[in-house]
Amino acid sequence: LTRAIFERAGYQVLAGVGTALDALQAVLAYRPDVLLLDLVMPGMSGEEILPSIKAGSPETQVVIFTSYDPTFAVKSGAMFVVTKGQHAQLEQIIGSLAHREVA
Repeated sequence: LTRAIFERAGYQVLAGVGTALDALQAVLAYRPDVLLLDLVMPGMSGEEILPSIKAGSPETQVVIFTSYDPTFAVKSGAMFVVTKGQHAQLEQIIGSLAHREVA
């Protein structure tokens, strides 16, 4: 469902990863416009890897998609937080990013 949300907004989904380190490698390789990141991932949390992601690709807009407290992620550079299951909110945010309506 999340892949379809990105594709409807005109994005090409470049990678789907399972770990935070895989996410960092994908960001460094592809320099995506938008990254959808969970906070709970095997090996290292999304919160732990987020500063490295932002340092390696500061232009990438990070959307946290989680059911956990995102306070640290927002302080570390996440632009948006969407609670898992809130697909309409995710679709609205991704659509606004695709059309650059976000300040």
